[in-house]
Amino acid sequence: MVKMWRISLCVLVVIPLLAQALEIENPYVRGLPPTQRNTAAFFTVHNASDKAVELKAGTSDAAERLEIHSHRHHDGMMMMQEEGSVTIGAGKSIVFSPGGYHLMLIDLTRPVRDGDEVSFSLVADDGEEIMVVAPVISVLKEAPSKHEHTEMHP
Repeated sequence: MVKMWRISLCVLVVIPLLAQALEIENPYVRGLPPTQRNTAAFFTVHNASDKAVELKAGTSDAAERLEIHSHRHHDGMMMMQEEGSVTIGAGKSIVFSPGGYHLMLIDLTRPVRDGDEVSFSLVADDGEEIMVVAPVISVLKEAPSKHEHTEMHP
């Protein structure tokens, strides 16, 4: 009985440590006119672990599907491109921002209005699902982006 209790305690201690390896900061979803079928989410992901972590798009309460996208310059044009995943190096961060990586919410299931909240998830390569609740901020209220390209920070 004592052995089982110790195993349970060890599991309870390990789970929070894994969950804290990835931190999501300053998430928000872009609020657009109600006729729009897609929008984007922006945030910063910090990987506090000592191993690289691959992240994939998960699910959302406001969209049929999520996709990670990036912007690329091609023949003088800026083009959006779907990415299957992104890898965040050990101790590094990736900024999801306008003009860089962003999380597309595709085929919205409800209007997302300024002041609403949207839940979405990201899935790590170990299967951990990171749940995020983000406020909706109207595109008319967004601060100018400081990040016109994808940034990776130490």
